[in-house]
Amino acid sequence: MKDQGTVLVGIGNDVLSDDRIGPYLARRLGKKLNVSFCILPHISLDLLDYVENKDTVIIIDSFHRPDYPVGEIKQFQLSDLESRDNPTYSHGVTIPIIFEMGKKIGSPLPEKTVVFGINVSDNLTLSEDFSEKIQGKIDEIARNLEIHMKNFADSKVVTQK
Repeated sequence: MKDQGTVLVGIGNDVLSDDRIGPYLARRLGKKLNVSFCILPHISLDLLDYVENKDTVIIIDSFHRPDYPVGEIKQFQLSDLESRDNPTYSHGVTIPIIFEMGKKIGSPLPEKTVVFGINVSDNLTLSEDFSEKIQGKIDEIARNLEIHMKNFADSKVVTQK
């Protein structure tokens, strides 16, 4: 039986500079939009505990690609993330692998899942502060992500069975 609606999942380490953007935005937007949220420091099977019985899952994570503008939001479907060559892969296991394992063990998975990657400038420095490049754009990133999230939640596309 599905429980209510949507969950935001912020992935990242709160003490690794820009890597903390996933948890930061999940907290900020979850509170603002009155949507449940959870924070995971890394991708693991624990993700299944938070997405089971949800209709919609929105995952927020950082990635670092010098060829993308800092602060750019890239939307990924699970199928975009199936290889280790995807730009958000830094956690040792991919989200699609976890969802596939969930299917195999009979977990009730969400109908709609999306990953929003935020391109950051520094996701490796030990710091509880964002880099200057991200700090100067954090409000803009949050506004843009909120728009992306609302558009996704309103879409009729089913991304996960």
